[in-house]
Amino acid sequence: MLARLFRADAPSVHSHVAWEDLPDEALPTPPLQDGLGDAHLQVTTQVPLAQAYFDQGLRLLHLGWALEARRAFAEAARQDPTLAMAWWGLALARGAGQRFTADRAEAIRKALTLAEGTTDMEQRLVVAASLLADKGPANGRHAFVREMECLIDRFPQEPEPRLLLAGFLLDGYESDGRPGQGQPYAQLILRDLLRTHPHHAGVHVAWVQAWLPSARPETALESAELLPSLVPSGSPALLAAGRLLLRMGKAVEANRILEAAVTADDAYLARESLPLDVAPSADTALRLLSEGCVEVGQYRGAQVWARKLRQRVEASGGQPQAVLFAATTLVAAHLRFGFSRAAAEVPMELGDAATVAEAGLRDAVRLYAKGVCALETGRLGDVARACGTLDALVLTLSEAPRSEGRALCARDVARTVEVAAQELRGTLDGRRGDSGRAEAALTRALRLERRLRPVGPALFCRPPRETLARIRLRSGREEKALELALERAGERPGCGHCMLLVAEAHVACECMTEAAHDFAVVLDLWRDADPHLPGLQRARGFAARGHRGRTALRRVPDVASVDTAPVPRGGGAPWTVHGA
Repeated sequence: MLARLFRADAPSVHSHVAWEDLPDEALPTPPLQDGLGDAHLQVTTQVPLAQAYFDQGLRLLHLGWALEARRAFAEAARQDPTLAMAWWGLALARGAGQRFTADRAEAIRKALTLAEGTTDMEQRLVVAASLLADKGPANGRHAFVREMECLIDRFPQEPEPRLLLAGFLLDGYESDGRPGQGQPYAQLILRDLLRTHPHHAGVHVAWVQAWLPSARPETALESAELLPSLVPSGSPALLAAGRLLLRMGKAVEANRILEAAVTADDAYLARESLPLDVAPSADTALRLLSEGCVEVGQYRGAQVWARKLRQRVEASGGQPQAVLFAATTLVAAHLRFGFSRAAAEVPMELGDAATVAEAGLRDAVRLYAKGVCALETGRLGDVARACGTLDALVLTLSEAPRSEGRALCARDVARTVEVAAQELRGTLDGRRGDSGRAEAALTRALRLERRLRPVGPALFCRPPRETLARIRLRSGREEKALELALERAGERPGCGHCMLLVAEAHVACECMTEAAHDFAVVLDLWRDADPHLPGLQRARGFAARGHRGRTALRRVPDVASVDTAPVPRGGGAPWTVHGA
């Protein structure tokens, strides 16, 4: 997807990837692969291998797999040095960032020089790409779109120009739910492509990406379920499908696809004897597998996947940023189940090579976890000091220089830390009985969370919306708490923690019929949960006592041990880490 190549849509586990700084001519030759779809665009060449490698690069471009797309286009250029479209592909696959501006400009200059004598479509595609290379994705946006529209009008039956334009226009959704500029236009193009080319893998990938950040992810459910058969070797496509299924609460199906993404990456690495940090999706898939276990109440399963991620990170050399991403995955699992002491003890040794952003995120995670520990033991003074230190850390990170590429940006870290600081402060004020100040701090945390950039680190604190809902329940604002809980559950319909909050809000509002239904949903979502999960006990207690379950809710402690819970399906089998 062009949109994903020209701006980072998610943080990278590794701050640096092999070959990223190599010139196009020095990239190693890739093998021709199956399982990446069947996209094809006839180009002007007399060399069959050049055409084959160009098509492979085009398929990888649709997946957003920039590294492999570059290798394929570079090999197409080696097979036929006069192939203009190979240099067109290299210009598009080079990705975002000022440091690659010269590389993109040189590739498109070669494409323009070689385009004379090619077909009208090829020439127009090269000209359109030159507008992006010359002016950048932001300044060249309008000119690129107009040139692509002229091309589509001239060749209305060709799917590739339409798909490339739709992929460029995909712009997600704003914090208030409004579609980004070009998003509805892209969705209309893709809807028509689904009708005319129902088996085009790139169309289904784009359709999933179009609806993944929306309030209606179910629109792309059929595409997500179809992608494993269309692109079994395309782990970025499998990752997108798994994300969408997780959002919809289909944890079993999501886990199967995410595990397939890891398997596809490991097969790719083993086949070419490549290092672990080249895998495009495995690390993120393992993080999502851990998060998925959290949502269905499997604490031990979440730890299993988080530790598999840590194992891969250490086998790949233990870059500080990768170590942090693995550590915060485990921290988030501990905190979600109320084990703050375990969260505070997760090792995060980064060494002397850590950047300001990496060291700041490590310190913030430790401070927050220790603050939650202090809160649970009633040491409110220690909590207040942790909040003050987090605030100071936010200021320091906000003043640090910006970073480029895959490296964590200190200012993005600052935004995430500020959310955690406000969430902790709001919880502290609530414990002190000052519900007004608590609500103000948590409302601020919620607003800050909605403005987080997707390229920043994952939020490591408890969800501010859920904390605010619980504060409102304690302060007698049950209806407002229910409103927040329903909003949160609507975003994560498969999360048992969210549905449990809805159920308890319905109990507080004396809506016992609705509460009974909600607890039944919780029991269904947590049918394979760890047996000693406190929320599971509350749900069972309500179900056993009917309308008298409100008393049962008060009797179950907030935290209970789950050490005797079985390892869930998919988390217990041995996992081979390539290169370990």
